[in-house]
Amino acid sequence: MARTSAEHQKGPTSRKSLELKKQLTARRSPPTIEARRLAELAMAAGFGAAADELILRSDRESLALLGADEDSPLLADVLRWQGSVLRDRGQTSDAEALYRRSLAVAGKLVYEAGRAHAFNCLGNIAQRRGDLTSASKLYDEARRIAEVAGEGRLAGMIQQNLGIVCDITGDSEAAFSYYHASLHAFESTHDTQAMTLVLNNLGVLLFKGGRLEDARSSYDRALTLARYRGDLLSEGVIEQNVAELELKRGDLGAARPSIDRALEIAELRQDKLRRAAALRLRGASLRLAGQASEALEPLRTAMTLSAVAEDALLGGEIMYECGLALADSGDLAAARQSWTAALDAFERIGAGDWIDRVRTVLADDGLRDRM
Repeated sequence: MARTSAEHQKGPTSRKSLELKKQLTARRSPPTIEARRLAELAMAAGFGAAADELILRSDRESLALLGADEDSPLLADVLRWQGSVLRDRGQTSDAEALYRRSLAVAGKLVYEAGRAHAFNCLGNIAQRRGDLTSASKLYDEARRIAEVAGEGRLAGMIQQNLGIVCDITGDSEAAFSYYHASLHAFESTHDTQAMTLVLNNLGVLLFKGGRLEDARSSYDRALTLARYRGDLLSEGVIEQNVAELELKRGDLGAARPSIDRALEIAELRQDKLRRAAALRLRGASLRLAGQASEALEPLRTAMTLSAVAEDALLGGEIMYECGLALADSGDLAAARQSWTAALDAFERIGAGDWIDRVRTVLADDGLRDRM
C-alpha cells in the first residue's frame, strides 16, 4: 500500500507555471529579491511533469542568485523545496543531501521553522529507507521545534507522518489517533492539500483492517481533492491504493484502469518510485488473471526501480509478490528464496503486519495467501 508523507508542497495552477516560465527568461530585480520571486513562483507552479522541470530549473537559478549572498532563510527554503521535488521523483540520496544543507543553513541562522521542516524531510528519507527508529526521532524533533515556533500546520503534517510509522509497525490504534487528529485540524482550516494526504493514509489503514468500503470511501474523497487541485503525485498514489483494494476484492476489471493511470502518471513525472509501485500491481493483476509467468517481467523491473529509489518497504512488497508469481509458475524453490528475502527486509524495517504475513506464507508455501 502507498502512503503519502507530508511536507510543504506547491500549489496547483498551470497559469502559475506559465508565469514562472516567463520569469525565468526575464529578470530585472536585485539577486535576493529575484531569487525569492522565482522560488515563490516555483512553489505555486503546479504538480504536473512540466511543472516539476520548471521548479527544478527555477530553484537552481534561485540558488545561483543566492550563491553570492550570505546564508539566508530563503536559501534554506529553496534547498529544501528542490530536495522535495527530487525525493518525489525517487532521487532519494540527492534529496537527502539538499535537506542536510538546508538544515545546516537554518541551524546557523537559528531559523526554527526551517529547522523543523528539514528534520521532517529527513524523517521522510529515513522512513523510505526502512529506518523507522530514526524516522520517529527525526519526526519527534521536528514536531517539538514546530510547536515551539508556532508552526501549527507543519506540526499537524508531522503528526500524520508519525501515524504512518505506527501503521507500518502495526500499531493501528496509535495510527488512527494520529490520522484523525490531523484530519480534524486540516478540515477545520479547509486545508485540502493536507486533507488529501491524510485521507489516503487513513484509507490504507482501513484497508488493512478489512474495512474495504470505508477505505474506498476515504480514497474516493482523497482522489476528488487531488484531481480538483491538479495534484498528479497524490492522484497516482491514490490510484495505486484503489487498484490494490479492487485486486483484494477480486475485481480485476476495476483494478486495471487505476493501475494504468498510476503508471501513466509515474512515467509522466519520471518518478522511479511510483513507477515501481504501479508495476508491482500490474504484476499482481497478471498473476491473479492466471498469467504468473508474464507477471515476473514487470515485477523484476519494479524491483530494480525500487532499489534505485531506496524504498525498503516497497522492495519487500515486490519480493513478496515475486514469490507468489514464482509459486504459481511452479518454481517453489525460487518462491521461497524470494519470500525469505522479503521477510529479511520486513524484519529490518520492523513491519509487523508484513512479518506475520510472510511467515504464514513460508509455513504453507503460499497456499493460503494469494493476494
